[in-house]
Amino acid sequence: MAQKNIRVRGTVLQSDKKTPIPGAGIMKVGTTKGVVSDDKGEFLIDIETEDTLLIRAIGFKPLLYLPKKLPVSELRVNIILQEDSVMLGEVEVTSRPSEEMIQRALRNMKRQDPNYVKKPGYVAGSEPPPPPPPAPATVLSPVTMLYEMLSKEGKQNKKLQEMLLQQEVERRRIEYEKQKAEYNRFFKDNTGYNK
Repeated sequence: MAQKNIRVRGTVLQSDKKTPIPGAGIMKVGTTKGVVSDDKGEFLIDIETEDTLLIRAIGFKPLLYLPKKLPVSELRVNIILQEDSVMLGEVEVTSRPSEEMIQRALRNMKRQDPNYVKKPGYVAGSEPPPPPPPAPATVLSPVTMLYEMLSKEGKQNKKLQEMLLQQEVERRRIEYEKQKAEYNRFFKDNTGYNK
């Protein structure tokens, strides 16, 4: 009789079957749960027998792994990822583009049609709603997480989010004070209102 839960202990390797791949993401398909391989390419994850694992690393093709249904509680595996090559077009580096190149680039730009559909909560002439916050960096996207932590733009985004949060707190405090004043104006003695 097969166990329901399995602990998968493995190593993510390159196609030579010797070189480890650090920072590879190992995720349960259909969930947000996952782990990242360490500097030796090793990982440890608890799954159920019917789970499928998705293994990804930058510069390698993603791989789906279906564990065999065996009557064991721990499974030891070596995951071999194949390199993924992307061919980029030829690039010519110049000190300054010509006027013709600028005009051609502008003509070739894809322009989005303006969206005239009314959005809920937006009245024409009022201040537009703030843009949605960027997706949070996660352990499964270590490059994004490092970029957010170390780049100037990432630090500015974090500072902007903090400022927006402070503005929202201040707006709610002012709204609360207005509601409190509106409530208290109906009473002759309002010293008992301490909430």
